[in-house]
Amino acid sequence: MSDPVGPAPGPEEQIPEAYARQPLLRQLVPRLVGLERDRHRRRRHHEFAEDLPVLLLSGRHGTGKSALLGDLQQAYAPDAGPWPGPRVPFARINCTAVQEHARVGPEISNNSHAVEILVDLVNQLSRPVAGFGRLRFPRTTAGLLAVVSARRPGNDDELKVADRHTAALMGPSPGEDPPPTWDTLCRSALPVPPEGGTPDPTAFPEAAVRTYLGRQYRWRSRRLASRQLAGWYESYRIAADNRLRGLPPGAAEHPRPVPAAERAQAVARLCQEFHQGRGFRRGVESMLMAAFLTDVRYGPFRRANRAPRPLLLLDNVHTDAGRDFLDLLLELRARQNRAARDHLVVIATELRGDDNPATRDDTADEENDPYPEAMYRSLHEIGTHSGWTRTGTAPSAGVLVLPLPPLDTEHVERMLKRDDRVSFDPYIATAVHDLTRGHPMGARRLCDAVVHKARTEEWVTAEELLDLTHPGAIGESVLWRLLNTLVGSENHDELCLFSLAWDREAAEQLAERWVPRRIDGLPAADGAAVQLERERWSRGPGSRPFITDRFLRALLVHQMRSGRGGSGVDWFSAHALLAEHHRQRAEGRSGQAGRADQARFLWHRLAAGEAQEVVDWLHAEFVRDDGDAVDWLHILRTTAHAPRPPGDVWFEQCQEVGKGRRDRLQLQADPEVGLEKQAVNRLLHALWYAADELAEADRTLVDRIGQDLSFLSAQHLTGRAVLAQAAIRWPRAVKDGEDWPLERRWQGDQPRPGGAR
Repeated sequence: MSDPVGPAPGPEEQIPEAYARQPLLRQLVPRLVGLERDRHRRRRHHEFAEDLPVLLLSGRHGTGKSALLGDLQQAYAPDAGPWPGPRVPFARINCTAVQEHARVGPEISNNSHAVEILVDLVNQLSRPVAGFGRLRFPRTTAGLLAVVSARRPGNDDELKVADRHTAALMGPSPGEDPPPTWDTLCRSALPVPPEGGTPDPTAFPEAAVRTYLGRQYRWRSRRLASRQLAGWYESYRIAADNRLRGLPPGAAEHPRPVPAAERAQAVARLCQEFHQGRGFRRGVESMLMAAFLTDVRYGPFRRANRAPRPLLLLDNVHTDAGRDFLDLLLELRARQNRAARDHLVVIATELRGDDNPATRDDTADEENDPYPEAMYRSLHEIGTHSGWTRTGTAPSAGVLVLPLPPLDTEHVERMLKRDDRVSFDPYIATAVHDLTRGHPMGARRLCDAVVHKARTEEWVTAEELLDLTHPGAIGESVLWRLLNTLVGSENHDELCLFSLAWDREAAEQLAERWVPRRIDGLPAADGAAVQLERERWSRGPGSRPFITDRFLRALLVHQMRSGRGGSGVDWFSAHALLAEHHRQRAEGRSGQAGRADQARFLWHRLAAGEAQEVVDWLHAEFVRDDGDAVDWLHILRTTAHAPRPPGDVWFEQCQEVGKGRRDRLQLQADPEVGLEKQAVNRLLHALWYAADELAEADRTLVDRIGQDLSFLSAQHLTGRAVLAQAAIRWPRAVKDGEDWPLERRWQGDQPRPGGAR
């Protein structure tokens, strides 16, 4: 089980102060819980009085999801301060930890992820709350004891599960050392076996339930007596059967009273159904979830506007354990009638990948969109009112998704202005934002490194951003520290090498040449792909590029370029191998697939510094009588996003070529070069420079891009309109830091005077 109370987020984990999170932390959550976060005072619920959504915070690695939960934990279950301890019934569970450490699998038939989480919830939510008492979970506890108590003879893993869960559910026994086990707690309730015989394992669940029901001190009211407890399970079974038969809710008669001698047995029936597995197990898990929500509703916190609501924080619900639990909760809430709805506040976090349109998979499926009926809101929209109401009958309609937005450039500038005495390149804030794409943790650490160096140096340039050292770490690169946090160091060299690959096949080519070892028992490329997909750095087997997230890919590519990654594989050798791979593949393909491989061939040649070869090809394609301007621009756009080669001279040389300051040198080297080829050369270098995250495309360079595209539009036989539209829109997109647009419908468009459409 995960720890009920975790440490406060450290300085490096905290969200930047300028990050817009206050509408969530200080407005929406207090309205949900019903208790002010800074004062021990109830507040009226102005929304969600009858139906509560699951609040889902989604974002990439390092966007502050766990830090937000840490902030809420310190507000509502602090370790110290004026109100130490839980101020509301509180639980926090990390689903990743549950999945990693729980004993779950085919060989362990008395446990599952849902059972593991429910046991943890009962344990945490049962803690006393000053001024309000405590929640009790008689229905849930009895059902869980029935499920976990059965075990097969000789199965030590199942015995450990039974001992651990039973000790947690039954509570500590005073003066008992060592810790209690199932035998010490429940064996006395077993039937006495014949002399010399051993207890019948099938009797274990009933014995555990009978032991629990015999603890009379647990029942503080007649409603929670064992008769009502057994009757609740019988009522649930009858209602489930009627639902399967198509009868309306409430159509069944009340179940017959369960005799006292049969109550433990009636609850213990859960065990047999659970151990049959598959759909039977899912049905039992649904019953246990219903018991849990019923216990929450009928506890001392049942009156939603008179006492604060219980608060559950679920971290990493994108995992199998988190998805299983959340699906059960949402399915039950979708079936609840108005009178039976629970008042449990659930705030969850999930990991989602880069939402870049260029890499996003347009095919909606359960993996990419597990909650299709969910309502989406931005953080600034939920300050005074969330606007959420259940709009459908699907389980996912009970989800309110709050995507955690990236930082703006103004946030980065604020981080850099913490010390008025430092000086650095004015463009560096834009460079940090373009590189990180507003990633909060990445921006924070890079800004810390910039300010740290600026305090000892006279000037810090954007070009050296990725080569700065980490503050407080002698000689350690800030880039290495970032990568170690985001993906770990175990497969660092392989990921650096694979960051150059466009797809799985290209990564396999690299692995076949330079990576003989296996990753997670799979060939290197396959193992890395599984790891990347699991952590949402890529989008599955067909992911293009191989590493989809642009921020992570930029970090890994720079490690490779600087020689600090790739196990010593030479930058130029890797690009030569991949260029040949795409050239051969382009020869065997046609249409869009062939064009994509041709663009990737040029991409790798340009990354290797062979700019003249790329210019020759682009010019030859431009002057073809049957050349398609849209295809040509597509290849140019893809090629220009190639990473720069190693060395610091690229920044100056590429900018000079793009601005036309080396036209005379080109003419001297090739007296036969024409104006068209010179324009292609300038345009390629200008776009290549503008595409680099650390390079500043100034006004002169932006204007030159528009001028060269306008000149080429007049020279192309069939693509005048397409190139003219690009001449208007690409400079604007470069200036604004946006993706360069390209649409085939431009073939029929004619630009208006002044560049307006």
